[in-house]
Amino acid sequence: MVHGPGGEIMGDGGSTLGTARTRARRALPLLVGALVLALILLVNLIPGSEEDDRPLSPGNPGPAGAMAVAEVLSAEGVDVVHATSFEDALDELSAGPATLFLNDAQQYLSADQVAELESASDRAVLAAPGDRQLSELADGFAVVGPAPVGLAGDAPPVAAQCADPDATAAGRITAAGTAYAGSTECFAVELPGAADGPAGGTTDQDTDQDTDQDTDQDTDQDSARTGGLYVTGSSGRVSVLGAPELLSNGSITEEGHAALALRALGSSPTLVWYEPTGADIVSVGEGIDPLTLLPPWVNPLLLWLLACAVLAMLWRGRRLGPLATEPLPVVVRSAETAEGRARLYQDARSVDHAARNLRAATLARVARRLRVDRSASPLEVVDAAARHTGRPRVELEQRLLHHTPTSHRDLVHWAQEILDLEKEITSS
Repeated sequence: MVHGPGGEIMGDGGSTLGTARTRARRALPLLVGALVLALILLVNLIPGSEEDDRPLSPGNPGPAGAMAVAEVLSAEGVDVVHATSFEDALDELSAGPATLFLNDAQQYLSADQVAELESASDRAVLAAPGDRQLSELADGFAVVGPAPVGLAGDAPPVAAQCADPDATAAGRITAAGTAYAGSTECFAVELPGAADGPAGGTTDQDTDQDTDQDTDQDTDQDSARTGGLYVTGSSGRVSVLGAPELLSNGSITEEGHAALALRALGSSPTLVWYEPTGADIVSVGEGIDPLTLLPPWVNPLLLWLLACAVLAMLWRGRRLGPLATEPLPVVVRSAETAEGRARLYQDARSVDHAARNLRAATLARVARRLRVDRSASPLEVVDAAARHTGRPRVELEQRLLHHTPTSHRDLVHWAQEILDLEKEITSS
């Protein structure tokens, strides 16, 4: 047989179809791996629908988020813009009248960056900033300390008790946070002072009574401090919200939280809601050389290791020595493989098997010489050979396709005939 189910030329494993199948089997694991890698990359590149879970984020619908405030402000006609970088926030604030809400819980921004954002906005509400971030503002804000909470961890209600209209409209709040000092302190809370302790007692019997009285008075003055959870500066443009949790979805409906949030954040046509990230950090001054942080013994150790490495290379290099050429005992001729294969066929008396291989190889070479398509059937190759040589088609079909040698002598004679035919096709 010289052709399979599809009419293709076949041999004993060295044919075109067999080679293609072998290559396909070897390449299958690579193709599967490439497909899996492509699917992984595709899944990672397609934007997912991950839910925003950042605290006080306008896109977070959870209890810690602030989506409710953002949606109510949008319904009231305020354009809520969620800025994702310092440059975006600055551009949005510079585009027109806008209120800034800065929620920098990790305090990524520097004092200069906070001051730049404040100057670009019509009004700024800062959520629990640190002392460092307030140092460049002209309103004189200062951190007093954390507001006290009850034994159960809940914050007691605090009344506004100030002249600020936004705080007055809110009435009371119950959120805990950080108290600040400023021009107008609303929702004031009392904090223990730094000199908190027993007032008036003395252990020195020789101390004068006047000195004891002065010490008692100073201790009483320092034993308690007050600060506001919502503080407005002297200009009225900047407010510090020490209890930003009142904006969360879980507590916005309590007391006057909603009134304070909507009035403080909705005073301008645009609200820029900015949550800084680590990408907004700017370096200040010259960086530190990492080499100066290493202990003094590191440099000598590195030099010693380098010397050891050089000595090891010299030692191993001398042992390897130069390359030497070795003459081969015999010279193997290129035709010996074909001759050995023929002897195997002869010893095994595989006349039919040898004939099939000769027929398949001859048809493949003739097809390549006559530029016949590789998928052509043997009959199409015979037709092309008949047209090329002018010989009768029946003669070529009988010689190339249907003749079956029955002995070694017949096989040699037939092989010489198809070799002469192949030479005729090649030379013409």
